[in-house]
Amino acid sequence: MISAQFFTTVNFKIFLDTLKLLTFKLPYLRFGQEVDRLEIELKQYLNAEHSQIYSFYNWRSALYHWLTNLPNLTDLTNWTNEVLVSGYTCVSVINTIIQAWYKPVYVDIDESLNMQIEDAEKKVSNNTKAIIVQHTFWNPANMQAWTEFAEKHNLVLIEDCAHALWAEIGWKKVGTFGDMAIFSTWRDKVISSVTWWFLLINNPDLKVDKPKLIPVSRKLALQNLNYNIIAYLAWKMYDIKIWKVLMYIANKFKLIPPILTPNEKACRFDNFFYQLPNSLAYLARRQLRQVDKINVHRVQIANQYKEKLAWKYEFPKEESFAKNIYFGFPIFFDNEENLKKKVIEAKKHWVYLGTYWTGQNIVPVGSNLENCLYQNWNCPKAEDLAKRVLILANHFQFDKVDKIVDLLK
Repeated sequence: MISAQFFTTVNFKIFLDTLKLLTFKLPYLRFGQEVDRLEIELKQYLNAEHSQIYSFYNWRSALYHWLTNLPNLTDLTNWTNEVLVSGYTCVSVINTIIQAWYKPVYVDIDESLNMQIEDAEKKVSNNTKAIIVQHTFWNPANMQAWTEFAEKHNLVLIEDCAHALWAEIGWKKVGTFGDMAIFSTWRDKVISSVTWWFLLINNPDLKVDKPKLIPVSRKLALQNLNYNIIAYLAWKMYDIKIWKVLMYIANKFKLIPPILTPNEKACRFDNFFYQLPNSLAYLARRQLRQVDKINVHRVQIANQYKEKLAWKYEFPKEESFAKNIYFGFPIFFDNEENLKKKVIEAKKHWVYLGTYWTGQNIVPVGSNLENCLYQNWNCPKAEDLAKRVLILANHFQFDKVDKIVDLLK
């Protein structure tokens, strides 16, 4: 069985590191020195020693803390302040913007899957306070152009680097161009510590107090570690279908944390103050040492897809200024119906293609667009591409390019 998404960042090394934590380091499950060490190492990796860095349990906490500390805010109770955001994004981003009492203003995308500056120029207003530039999948956005745009309109420039850890533009790491950036090592990202989001503040003129965060419960910390154990076992049982039973039991009895809660899909999630547990920081530090090796593998897989599928499928526009890490490999079908047929056909061969970012421009499918304050046809290009894009596997445990190619042919 082949999967583009499930358990893709849980390998034997993470499994062993997690067992070590559960066996020998339970007293340090939530508290210790690992978070401080992680933040120092991360700034060194990014060549951002002069930036501020704060770690959070999740994306929502990091972005929420920043938005509620922006300068020059007006009334924070009626969505007077606006944030420009990609029309092709995850509901977690939108949920946080709305809970912080900002109005999301959606900017359409182009074939790179990143935002169009032309559409942003049409939608920026006197109420706009910030812009979130999302580096989508393999393509870093054009940060020179977005920096000029933000300076022109006096906006705080936020980089969303959830897909782009270690990507570069002109030998400079993504995340070091904007006033601030948010990165992730969530369970399906470039590297995984099950969850971790950090806020990097590059602009020394933007003073942000250290957040006062609540420690996660011991139960929640254990749930996150359980995920690595259960997901690794499920991955090893993929070919005999027992993984479905194992994951069902894990979710049913809440042995692992949910991906997205119903409240979050409905844009009602409001818990934004959790600390990163010491144990997850330990895992993140261990994973950071593997990131170059992981990204080399992604590039190798991506190059094989390019060589073998270019005659039949279109890929996102690739920018010459960027060094991509190819987080996922998006391809475009000519229409939605053909994509759905191919997904069904692949499942018959036990191949699960990546459809999390397919079908709806604010993902996952089922997120409440009305509560997200999104109106249909606000971003027609994003709506169209979201129905025709399929994300192919290229994670660091994947080595079956030929089987995927044969199915797609």
